[in-house]
Amino acid sequence: MTELFIANLHIIQQRWPVLASILQTQQINDLDAKLVNGSNQTISVNNMQLSSRHDRLSEAKLIIDSNSISGKSINLYGIGMGDIPSQLIDSAQLEHINIYILNYCVFALVLSYTDQSEWLSNEKVQLRQIETQDKIQFPYLTLLPELNLASDENAMIRDLLVYDLNLSHINQKHQADDTNVINRFNENKKYIESDSDAADITVNIDSKNILVVGTGPTLEQHYTYIKSQLQLNEQRPIIIAADTAYKALIANDIQPDIVVSIDHKISQKLLPSTQSSATKLVYFPRVPSETIGAWMGKRYCAYATSPLYDNLNSQYPRLRLFSSGSVIHTAIDLAVFLKAESITLFGCDFCFVDNNSHAFWGNGEAGLNACTAKHWVFDGNGNKASTNLNFRAYLRALEIYIKQHPNVDFYQSNLKSAKISGAIYKECF
Repeated sequence: MTELFIANLHIIQQRWPVLASILQTQQINDLDAKLVNGSNQTISVNNMQLSSRHDRLSEAKLIIDSNSISGKSINLYGIGMGDIPSQLIDSAQLEHINIYILNYCVFALVLSYTDQSEWLSNEKVQLRQIETQDKIQFPYLTLLPELNLASDENAMIRDLLVYDLNLSHINQKHQADDTNVINRFNENKKYIESDSDAADITVNIDSKNILVVGTGPTLEQHYTYIKSQLQLNEQRPIIIAADTAYKALIANDIQPDIVVSIDHKISQKLLPSTQSSATKLVYFPRVPSETIGAWMGKRYCAYATSPLYDNLNSQYPRLRLFSSGSVIHTAIDLAVFLKAESITLFGCDFCFVDNNSHAFWGNGEAGLNACTAKHWVFDGNGNKASTNLNFRAYLRALEIYIKQHPNVDFYQSNLKSAKISGAIYKECF
């Protein structure tokens, strides 16, 4: 315990005694940490510098200025080397600075080797525990090194912050004035005009129990169970499948009631029309024309709720369905539209299982390769499962959606899938 740590901790004990107790238990020697020298000095933890070693103050000022703080309060996730809170307290505009610690051990390390007393003593500042993992406090600032070093218990809030930070960049790839988008909509105008509105979709099964089937690797373990559900006749559940799951289901003699397709890269190889006459297709008009036109069953057009479809909807109004990048979102929202009271998820893994990316398809054949995974989520057993940023973002967006629909019971069918907050495990073997 260093003299700097004792001095910093004394202030924290006076103001936030519970946090002080937590900090006193941290084992900073367990961290792979070292001092890094340049024009300035910083600390590296697990080969991740907490700040610039060249000009820490300019870096902190750039982060603050880039976020256009306009109100009287700000929420800061992580402190880095303490340069950002040191500058924030000098703002005449700010009255409340709420600081959330993403990793107590890293924070204790910084307190051990740097003097943070100035901002710790400032009455504007409040150190806060992260009590809810499913909600970001806006407006906020955060630091990428702190996100990468977030503790396991703060994994969900870390994922939400990364998702929110990337959202504007993701949306830039899906603009209504994009030439490729305009051309695809024009190509599909004949289908938009002739096919039914997804709002008119009906299924001749009186069931409030809907199975949503994705193409995650765990689907391979549930073909027999899903097939057994089809044998319940009038009491059987409705089956809604993601596009890339269709071929896998057909190969196992399972005919889904509805297939959902939303992506501009879904070729007939990924969504073949084989045996499709008995299955309804709900599609977004970004799907390739050849894929839509080849479908032999009844077709229904729908749009995402994103602004990308606003102009099209003003000309040809259609059912708007939720999607935050994943067809699973849209399939689930369609199930809710069909008044599902319970939704059971199959193959909705949001992670790589046994080093595989998809059921049926070879690893990487449907666009993703498990070998490229650099991130993780907790699975249903509490173990870390490898994933990528897209899967992780889809998972967090789904969890937000589930929280917004408390009247629907959500179940996940496999403990090797990523743990979905708000969904209950149900054995389906």
